[in-house]
Amino acid sequence: MALFKKEIKTDNKALKILFKILPIAFDWLIIYFIWEIKAFIYSRIDVFERKFSIYDESISYPYKKPIEKVNWYTLLHYTLTICSIIIVIIQLLKCYDKVNYGINNLHLALLGLFLSYLITNTFVDYIKNFAGRYRPDFLTVCDVDFKKVEEQFQHYRNLTGGVDIENYGPRNLFDTSICRCDRSEIPEEQKSFPSGHTAFAFSTMVYISLYFAGQLHMFKGKCPAWKILIVCVPFFASFYVPFTRVSDYRHHWEDVLAGAIIGSFFAVIVYYLMYPKLTDPDCDIPYRGDKRKEKKVKVDELEEDDLPQEQIV
Repeated sequence: MALFKKEIKTDNKALKILFKILPIAFDWLIIYFIWEIKAFIYSRIDVFERKFSIYDESISYPYKKPIEKVNWYTLLHYTLTICSIIIVIIQLLKCYDKVNYGINNLHLALLGLFLSYLITNTFVDYIKNFAGRYRPDFLTVCDVDFKKVEEQFQHYRNLTGGVDIENYGPRNLFDTSICRCDRSEIPEEQKSFPSGHTAFAFSTMVYISLYFAGQLHMFKGKCPAWKILIVCVPFFASFYVPFTRVSDYRHHWEDVLAGAIIGSFFAVIVYYLMYPKLTDPDCDIPYRGDKRKEKKVKVDELEEDDLPQEQIV
């Protein structure tokens, strides 16, 4: 993501700091603008309205949202916030250990985390609007007005000249015009597929699991049990979210499965865009990390020292 590939050489300390901060600020500015553009477009896309049956048991569950186990703010706190703090602590520990890890490494690690969330969130939000699947508690929230149902029954009966239409398809399907609830509540009830909470949880937790695996050099020789535990805990913790979304009647099982796949997919893609494979000796360093650049400089200097003096221009 960082677009400033060449480091500008100068003896001025203030300029050095400025040239160090500029690419970092530019990256986060890009993230901000992408988010704003996404929000602007998303707010102007109407949710697809499916017709539904008032006898559909899959959307007839009770409404439990006021007491849902994992709400959006709780999820935000336990994923992005805590994962960001963990990344900061790890990078500070590496600096304390006198390993030359600069601010750029911290920036790239956090950038990957937020980029994973941003891409996942954007993808999921658009799919929700295009799919328009009703949540399991939709009919409870809808509060069906059966007078309107009877009116539509009569309407279809009149269209057929009084013929028995018990098995006539449209007779059993309705739109949200038969709902007595506040119209502002309906769009949210049409966003069941895929699960945004699940996708969000997996996009951050899978990323942080891969981050742990890289920082601990999990595949370098024998791997002790404590490393495996640290790497696996975030991944398995993310499964709590889809289970609660189903038990709170906010999503069908297909919704949370799709959310988990989408979140995991983008987390893996983003991580490997930022870091080398986990079997690489430098798997804990981002592609544009500080130590990697210094290591390259040292190799170049060593090769130059090995050359005969007459060959050095």
